[in-house]
Amino acid sequence: MRHLALALSCLALAQPLAAQSPAMKPFELNMDRVTVKGFNGNFNTYFVPSWDLVISVKGSVWAQKGGAQAHGKFFVDGLEKPMLHELATKLQDDLVAKLRAAGYTVLTYADLKDHPDVVKRGLDKDDEKWGLPIRHGTPLTYVIAAPSDAQQFNNPIQGAGWPWRGIAKEKNLVAIVPEMTLSVPQMWGETRAGYSTNKAGISTDPAMIFEGAWVKGMDAKGGGPYILAQRHGTRLAAENAGTIKQLSEDKTSFSKEWQRTSGDWSMTLDPVAFTDGVLRVGFAINALIVESVVKAHK
Repeated sequence: MRHLALALSCLALAQPLAAQSPAMKPFELNMDRVTVKGFNGNFNTYFVPSWDLVISVKGSVWAQKGGAQAHGKFFVDGLEKPMLHELATKLQDDLVAKLRAAGYTVLTYADLKDHPDVVKRGLDKDDEKWGLPIRHGTPLTYVIAAPSDAQQFNNPIQGAGWPWRGIAKEKNLVAIVPEMTLSVPQMWGETRAGYSTNKAGISTDPAMIFEGAWVKGMDAKGGGPYILAQRHGTRLAAENAGTIKQLSEDKTSFSKEWQRTSGDWSMTLDPVAFTDGVLRVGFAINALIVESVVKAHK
């Protein structure tokens, strides 16, 4: 029985944390909101050092109409590092497999991790609270997940492709670094004006939105190919990525004209819905990258 228990425990540990559903639907990019530039067909070798996910982890919104004011805050429960690392790894491996299937040579971080240009790269540090690097925005704060801690590269202002210019020239290749941003849940303020009063409130939606993607590159000739995908607000990554719960609410009424409301919400992720949302958009980005590479060679 002891051996059986140990075997079952090992099997449980081996199960994927990012549980993709068999019925996951493909995501269709809106090409009117996508720009592709600079891919050069003179290269047959590609380097994929990382694949970065940027996911909202908390946010704060305000609404005001006259003397009515509302404030809402949320945080996301379930954005665990092992799951996000696994998702980033799946997207990285999918891009590598697609490029190789198209006939190109592909190098990865694992192939070049001992190269001096890789060893000297600075890394983003994990935030103490969230356990991953964070990026501050307005009104959202994001966590950043690479396939592994060792691939949490601290990218310069020149872009994620710039640090790989030495490797690109030395090995006559093109470095490609995808980054995708998603927001979950959605929170916004609403206001309404009446005959004698103004009202302000906070609304929420468990949808996950594809906020955009930057695919940045660097080739051996110093070119910087890129793909820029803008926000896809109406084409959702996931219609319902989890459950929203209001944790607290504080209402203060000074008069009929002056009212203040504040509240805190949490979003508990549905692992399958969240995984499907991330992967279906990421796979579409990968397909576009490969399509752009192939087109450059024609």
